[in-house]
Amino acid sequence: MKNLVDKLIPHESRPERVGPRVTALRETMAMSKAQLADSIGLDRSTLTKIEKGAMGLDIQRGEAIAHMYGFGLDFIYRGDLSDVPDKYRDRLLIEMVTYNAR
Repeated sequence: MKNLVDKLIPHESRPERVGPRVTALRETMAMSKAQLADSIGLDRSTLTKIEKGAMGLDIQRGEAIAHMYGFGLDFIYRGDLSDVPDKYRDRLLIEMVTYNAR
């Protein structure tokens, strides 16, 4: 039963899915890891773990990103591109494709 549920419900909010989106939004805004980490109250090593997908992004930090930079929680946790500010959408797609090509 668990395998059937896993197939039917996409796990878009898993750390390995959220991490690349955080990296892409940071790079889209031309921010260093230090700048993003400091702005949302994380230490740099924690942000590195999140971006690598080794650690989840807690909702408090996700909300901070959404509030400060305009990227909605639906993008951060589900990958919904309609929840990305228009001015960043094209660049974000390029960053995501570049990340996936690595």
